Amino acid sequence: MIEAFRLGISARGAILWDGVDLAFGDGTVSVIVGPPSSGKTTLLSVLRGERRPDAGDVVVYGESIFRGREASFRSYRASCGHVPERFADPAGQTVEDLFRLSAVAGGGIPEGERMERQERLLAMVELPSARHWRLSSLSASERVRAGLAAELLRGPRFLFGDGVVAAAGSPCRKMLGVLFRALAREGTTVVLAERDLPERWAAAAGEGTAAGPFRVHVHRVPVHAASAPVGEQPGQTATGGGTTGGGIA
Repeated sequence: MIEAFRLGISARGAILWDGVDLAFGDGTVSVIVGPPSSGKTTLLSVLRGERRPDAGDVVVYGESIFRGREASFRSYRASCGHVPERFADPAGQTVEDLFRLSAVAGGGIPEGERMERQERLLAMVELPSARHWRLSSLSASERVRAGLAAELLRGPRFLFGDGVVAAAGSPCRKMLGVLFRALAREGTTVVLAERDLPERWAAAAGEGTAAGPFRVHVHRVPVHAASAPVGEQPGQTATGGGTTGGGIA
C-alpha cells in the first residue's frame, strides 16, 4: 500500500502542483492521466523515492519512505520496478543485457533460472526471439516491452511504468491489460502514468478521481498473495487504496 499525502513540487521557481493526495493499494492497477508537462514523470519519481517532494510525504505500509528508517527506504527502493518511456542504450547493449542487469538488481538470480524466466517473459510480451537483438535496433514498442519483461524478471513488489501503454502501441494494449491485471492479482501494486487513457480502457475505467492536475483511474483485482511489509515480497506467479473505478480491459 502506497499513500501520498499533500504532495507538492516546485519547478523553476514556480509551484508545479501542490496538495496532491493519492493511494495505491495491493491488487490494483492505477493509471495516472495528465497533460504534457503536468509532472507525471516527476510524480512517479517521488512515489518511487527517487526524488524527495518539496511538500508532503509518501508512506508505504504505514512508514514514511523519506522520514522513516534508512533500511526501510533501501528495501522499498529495491522492491520497485520502473519502466521509463525512454531509456539509455549504450552501444552494443542487447535485450539479454537488460535481463542480466535485472538479475543483479534482484540479488543475483542463477544463470539457468534467469535464462528460463527470460525466455518465458519475452514470449509473454510478444518478443520471443529478441534475446540477442541490440537495443539500438528496436522500435519504441519493442524497447518498452523488452524493458518491462526485464523488470519483471526480479519480481518487483511495486511496478511503475511511464508512458508504457502509449509507447507499446495499440496492438499490444490488450496483452498489457491482461498482464497488469495478472500482476495485481498476485499482489503487485501497478502504477502507470499516461497522457491519455486508451479508448477501450476508458470505457471500462469510468471518470476516475481528480488529484491536482491528474486524474487517477484504479482497477482493483482480488489479491491471492498476502500483503507484505516494505521490502518483503509475497510469492508471485503472474510472471511465470485509491478509489475503485471500473476496470482495465
